[in-house]
Amino acid sequence: MKLLRSLGIAISAYSVIPVPRFDWSRENMRFSLCFLPVVGAIAGLSLFLWRLFCGRMDIGNVLFAAGATLIPLLLTGGIHMDGYCDCVDAISSRRDRKKMLEILKDPHAGAFAVIWCAAYLLAVFGLYSELWRAALICAASCGFVLSRALAALSAVLTQSAASEGFLVSFTSGAHKKAVVISMGATALLASAAMIASSPLAGSAGVLFAAASFFLYRNMAIRKFGGVTGDTTGYFIQICELAILAGIFSGSLIKGF
Repeated sequence: MKLLRSLGIAISAYSVIPVPRFDWSRENMRFSLCFLPVVGAIAGLSLFLWRLFCGRMDIGNVLFAAGATLIPLLLTGGIHMDGYCDCVDAISSRRDRKKMLEILKDPHAGAFAVIWCAAYLLAVFGLYSELWRAALICAASCGFVLSRALAALSAVLTQSAASEGFLVSFTSGAHKKAVVISMGATALLASAAMIASSPLAGSAGVLFAAASFFLYRNMAIRKFGGVTGDTTGYFIQICELAILAGIFSGSLIKGF
Protein backbone atom coordinates (compact mmCIF):
# COMPACT_ATOMS: atom_id res chain seq x y z
CA MET A 1 0.00 0.00 0.00
CA LYS A 2 2.90 2.35 0.78
CA LEU A 3 4.30 1.86 -2.74
CA LEU A 4 0.88 2.48 -4.28
CA ARG A 5 0.62 5.76 -2.41
CA SER A 6 4.11 6.75 -3.62
CA LEU A 7 3.08 5.82 -7.17
CA GLY A 8 -0.11 7.87 -6.95
CA ILE A 9 1.76 10.91 -5.65
CA ALA A 10 4.35 10.66 -8.43
CA ILE A 11 1.71 10.41 -11.16
CA SER A 12 -0.41 13.24 -9.72
CA ALA A 13 2.63 15.49 -9.29
CA TYR A 14 4.19 14.98 -12.70
CA SER A 15 1.20 14.42 -14.97
CA VAL A 16 -2.42 15.37 -15.46
CA ILE A 17 -3.57 11.75 -15.23
CA PRO A 18 -6.37 11.49 -12.64
CA VAL A 19 -5.45 9.25 -9.69
CA PRO A 20 -6.77 8.90 -6.12
CA ARG A 21 -5.48 11.65 -3.85
CA PHE A 22 -3.03 10.72 -1.11
CA ASP A 23 -1.59 12.74 1.73
CA TRP A 24 1.80 14.15 0.69
CA SER A 25 3.39 13.01 3.93
CA ARG A 26 7.08 12.24 4.29
CA GLU A 27 6.30 8.54 4.66
CA ASN A 28 4.05 8.37 1.58
CA MET A 29 6.60 10.23 -0.57
CA ARG A 30 9.58 8.10 0.44
CA PHE A 31 9.59 6.12 -2.81
CA SER A 32 7.81 8.60 -5.10
CA LEU A 33 10.90 9.43 -7.16
CA CYS A 34 11.23 5.73 -7.97
CA PHE A 35 7.99 6.02 -9.95
CA LEU A 36 8.86 9.12 -11.98
CA PRO A 37 9.70 6.96 -15.06
CA VAL A 38 6.14 5.56 -14.97
CA VAL A 39 4.95 8.90 -16.35
CA GLY A 40 7.61 8.57 -19.05
CA ALA A 41 6.40 5.07 -19.89
CA ILE A 42 2.86 6.39 -20.36
CA ALA A 43 4.16 9.19 -22.60
CA GLY A 44 6.25 6.71 -24.58
CA LEU A 45 3.33 4.32 -25.04
CA SER A 46 1.13 7.21 -26.15
CA LEU A 47 3.74 8.27 -28.71
CA PHE A 48 4.06 4.76 -30.12
CA LEU A 49 0.28 4.33 -30.36
CA TRP A 50 0.05 7.70 -32.11
CA ARG A 51 2.65 6.48 -34.62
CA LEU A 52 0.67 3.29 -35.24
CA PHE A 53 -2.54 5.29 -35.68
CA CYS A 54 -0.89 7.66 -38.16
CA GLY A 55 0.48 4.72 -40.13
CA ARG A 56 -2.89 2.97 -40.20
CA MET A 57 -4.77 6.13 -41.22
CA ASP A 58 -2.13 7.17 -43.74
CA ILE A 59 -1.46 10.43 -41.86
CA GLY A 60 1.66 12.24 -43.05
CA ASN A 61 4.83 12.98 -41.11
CA VAL A 62 3.97 16.67 -40.54
CA LEU A 63 0.77 16.00 -38.60
CA PHE A 64 2.47 13.08 -36.87
CA ALA A 65 5.30 15.37 -35.74
CA ALA A 66 2.82 17.94 -34.42
CA GLY A 67 1.03 15.30 -32.37
CA ALA A 68 4.30 13.79 -31.13
CA THR A 69 5.47 17.22 -29.99
CA LEU A 70 2.24 17.84 -28.09
CA ILE A 71 1.86 14.43 -26.42
CA PRO A 72 4.35 14.93 -23.56
CA LEU A 73 3.12 18.48 -22.96
CA LEU A 74 -0.49 17.37 -22.75
CA LEU A 75 0.28 14.44 -20.46
CA THR A 76 2.49 16.39 -18.06
CA GLY A 77 0.50 19.62 -18.13
CA GLY A 78 3.73 21.38 -19.16
CA ILE A 79 5.30 21.06 -15.70
CA HIS A 80 8.75 20.25 -17.10
CA MET A 81 8.48 22.89 -19.81
CA ASP A 82 7.76 25.42 -17.08
CA GLY A 83 11.05 24.50 -15.44
CA TYR A 84 12.83 24.72 -18.78
CA CYS A 85 11.45 28.21 -19.41
CA ASP A 86 12.39 29.42 -15.91
CA CYS A 87 15.93 28.09 -16.31
CA VAL A 88 16.59 29.60 -19.72
CA ASP A 89 15.27 32.91 -18.38
CA ALA A 90 17.70 32.71 -15.46
CA ILE A 91 20.69 31.53 -17.51
CA SER A 92 20.10 34.10 -20.25
CA SER A 93 20.01 36.91 -17.69
CA ARG A 94 23.74 36.35 -17.03
CA ARG A 95 23.31 37.57 -13.48
CA ASP A 96 24.90 36.27 -10.30
CA ARG A 97 23.72 33.04 -8.65
CA LYS A 98 21.47 34.76 -6.11
CA LYS A 99 19.63 36.70 -8.79
CA MET A 100 19.27 33.65 -11.01
CA LEU A 101 17.69 31.70 -8.15
CA GLU A 102 15.26 34.59 -7.69
CA ILE A 103 14.38 34.43 -11.39
CA LEU A 104 13.60 30.72 -11.02
CA LYS A 105 10.98 31.58 -8.40
CA ASP A 106 9.43 34.37 -10.47
CA PRO A 107 6.09 33.12 -11.88
CA HIS A 108 6.28 35.52 -14.83
CA ALA A 109 7.76 34.41 -18.15
CA GLY A 110 10.47 36.60 -19.60
CA ALA A 111 11.30 37.22 -23.25
CA PHE A 112 14.06 34.59 -23.24
CA ALA A 113 11.64 31.96 -21.96
CA VAL A 114 9.24 32.62 -24.85
CA ILE A 115 12.01 32.69 -27.45
CA TRP A 116 13.71 29.48 -26.30
CA CYS A 117 10.43 27.66 -25.73
CA ALA A 118 9.50 28.34 -29.36
CA ALA A 119 12.97 27.26 -30.50
CA TYR A 120 12.73 24.06 -28.46
CA LEU A 121 9.32 23.08 -29.83
CA LEU A 122 10.45 23.85 -33.39
CA ALA A 123 13.51 21.61 -32.95
CA VAL A 124 11.42 18.76 -31.51
CA PHE A 125 8.85 19.11 -34.30
CA GLY A 126 11.56 19.04 -36.94
CA LEU A 127 13.23 15.96 -35.49
CA TYR A 128 9.98 14.04 -35.17
CA SER A 129 9.12 14.85 -38.77
CA GLU A 130 12.29 12.94 -39.75
CA LEU A 131 11.87 10.02 -37.32
CA TRP A 132 9.07 8.27 -39.17
CA ARG A 133 10.24 4.64 -39.04
CA ALA A 134 8.58 2.56 -36.32
CA ALA A 135 11.93 1.37 -34.92
CA LEU A 136 13.07 4.95 -34.43
CA ILE A 137 9.83 5.93 -32.71
CA CYS A 138 10.11 2.89 -30.45
CA ALA A 139 13.58 4.07 -29.41
CA ALA A 140 12.28 7.61 -28.87
CA SER A 141 9.41 6.25 -26.76
CA CYS A 142 11.89 4.51 -24.44
CA GLY A 143 13.71 7.84 -24.20
CA PHE A 144 10.90 9.27 -22.07
CA VAL A 145 11.66 6.63 -19.45
CA LEU A 146 15.42 7.16 -19.66
CA SER A 147 15.18 10.94 -19.25
CA ARG A 148 13.10 10.63 -16.08
CA ALA A 149 15.29 7.92 -14.58
CA LEU A 150 18.32 10.16 -15.08
CA ALA A 151 16.39 13.13 -13.67
CA ALA A 152 15.58 11.18 -10.49
CA LEU A 153 19.22 10.12 -10.18
CA SER A 154 20.45 13.70 -10.52
CA ALA A 155 17.89 14.84 -7.94
CA VAL A 156 19.27 12.54 -5.22
CA LEU A 157 22.95 12.52 -6.24
CA THR A 158 23.36 16.29 -6.57
CA GLN A 159 23.13 18.83 -3.79
CA SER A 160 20.01 20.96 -3.62
CA ALA A 161 20.25 24.66 -4.42
CA ALA A 162 17.37 25.46 -2.05
CA SER A 163 16.30 24.43 1.42
CA GLU A 164 12.66 24.18 0.39
CA GLY A 165 10.59 23.80 -2.73
CA PHE A 166 8.84 21.24 -4.92
CA LEU A 167 11.88 19.01 -5.50
CA VAL A 168 12.99 19.18 -1.86
CA SER A 169 9.61 17.81 -0.81
CA PHE A 170 10.41 14.69 -2.85
CA THR A 171 14.10 14.31 -2.01
CA SER A 172 14.22 15.27 1.68
CA GLY A 173 12.52 12.10 2.86
CA ALA A 174 13.37 9.89 -0.10
CA HIS A 175 14.91 6.46 0.40
CA LYS A 176 17.99 7.48 -1.58
CA LYS A 177 19.50 4.02 -1.84
CA ALA A 178 16.26 2.66 -3.28
CA VAL A 179 16.05 5.57 -5.72
CA VAL A 180 19.64 5.11 -6.92
CA ILE A 181 19.31 1.35 -7.39
CA SER A 182 15.88 1.40 -9.02
CA MET A 183 16.62 4.38 -11.27
CA GLY A 184 20.01 3.01 -12.25
CA ALA A 185 18.37 -0.28 -13.24
CA THR A 186 15.56 1.57 -15.06
CA ALA A 187 18.06 3.69 -16.98
CA LEU A 188 19.96 0.57 -18.06
CA LEU A 189 16.77 -1.23 -19.13
CA ALA A 190 15.52 1.82 -21.05
CA SER A 191 18.91 2.16 -22.74
CA ALA A 192 18.92 -1.52 -23.66
CA ALA A 193 15.41 -1.21 -25.12
CA MET A 194 16.48 1.79 -27.20
CA ILE A 195 19.48 -0.09 -28.56
CA ALA A 196 17.42 -3.21 -29.23
CA SER A 197 14.85 -1.13 -31.16
CA SER A 198 17.50 0.34 -33.44
CA PRO A 199 21.15 -0.51 -32.68
CA LEU A 200 22.88 2.49 -34.23
CA ALA A 201 20.21 5.13 -33.67
CA GLY A 202 19.37 3.82 -30.20
CA SER A 203 23.03 3.76 -29.16
CA ALA A 204 23.48 7.33 -30.34
CA GLY A 205 20.38 8.37 -28.40
CA VAL A 206 21.77 6.77 -25.21
CA LEU A 207 25.14 8.49 -25.67
CA PHE A 208 23.48 11.87 -26.21
CA ALA A 209 21.35 11.31 -23.08
CA ALA A 210 24.43 10.46 -21.00
CA ALA A 211 26.23 13.54 -22.28
CA SER A 212 23.26 15.76 -21.43
CA PHE A 213 23.18 14.26 -17.91
CA PHE A 214 26.79 15.13 -17.09
CA LEU A 215 26.63 18.54 -18.77
CA TYR A 216 23.44 19.37 -16.88
CA ARG A 217 24.86 18.41 -13.47
CA ASN A 218 27.93 20.55 -14.11
CA MET A 219 25.78 23.49 -15.22
CA ALA A 220 23.38 23.20 -12.27
CA ILE A 221 26.17 23.17 -9.70
CA ARG A 222 28.18 25.91 -11.40
CA LYS A 223 25.33 28.33 -12.06
CA PHE A 224 22.76 27.55 -9.35
CA GLY A 225 24.77 25.80 -6.66
CA GLY A 226 22.77 22.59 -7.12
CA VAL A 227 19.48 21.30 -8.43
CA THR A 228 15.92 22.55 -7.97
CA GLY A 229 12.52 21.52 -9.29
CA ASP A 230 12.95 23.96 -12.17
CA THR A 231 16.40 22.69 -13.14
CA THR A 232 15.09 19.13 -13.04
CA GLY A 233 12.30 20.05 -15.44
CA TYR A 234 14.87 21.80 -17.61
CA PHE A 235 16.97 18.64 -17.70
CA ILE A 236 14.07 16.37 -18.67
CA GLN A 237 13.27 18.62 -21.63
CA ILE A 238 16.90 18.94 -22.70
CA CYS A 239 17.51 15.21 -22.29
CA GLU A 240 14.48 14.35 -24.43
CA LEU A 241 15.69 16.74 -27.13
CA ALA A 242 19.19 15.26 -26.93
CA ILE A 243 17.79 11.74 -27.30
CA LEU A 244 15.84 12.73 -30.40
CA ALA A 245 18.93 14.42 -31.85
CA GLY A 246 20.98 11.32 -31.09
CA ILE A 247 18.47 8.97 -32.68
CA PHE A 248 18.29 11.16 -35.76
CA SER A 249 22.10 11.38 -36.00
CA GLY A 250 22.43 7.61 -35.60
CA SER A 251 19.82 7.01 -38.28
CA LEU A 252 21.97 8.91 -40.78
CA ILE A 253 24.88 6.49 -40.40
CA LYS A 254 25.34 4.49 -43.57
CA GLY A 255 24.09 0.97 -43.26
CA PHE A 256 21.33 1.71 -40.74
